[in-house]
Amino acid sequence: MIDRSYLPFQSAREYQDSKMQKWMGFFLSEHTSALADNSLTIDFSMDFPLEEKLLLLGQAYASQEMIRITIKDRKQVGSLVGQVKQVRQRTCLLRTVARFETIEIRKIVSIEALEEEEDESDCI
Repeated sequence: MIDRSYLPFQSAREYQDSKMQKWMGFFLSEHTSALADNSLTIDFSMDFPLEEKLLLLGQAYASQEMIRITIKDRKQVGSLVGQVKQVRQRTCLLRTVARFETIEIRKIVSIEALEEEEDESDCI
């Protein structure tokens, strides 16, 4: 039984909901779906400064190491794996396994170096 003694009205304190069981499955499935959706999101609340992006891209260009760049464009998030071939003020050129990609630096949300044994295929 639910304790409603704190409520000011007697009718609310004595209320017994017999139909709650009917809705419980609905709420549980909605809650499960929301949890599943939340696990797929990436937290973009931390701002990735332009200077840091340019520094990491410059280091990747100098060493010609394989990197993974995660890009957020509108509400879509994707990643590319490749080598940086050119860095400009607003864009960089990334050579992936299949093609060359021009990437707007402002859309980059993360840059990570890859270990040699990691897959070097295109991710987007």
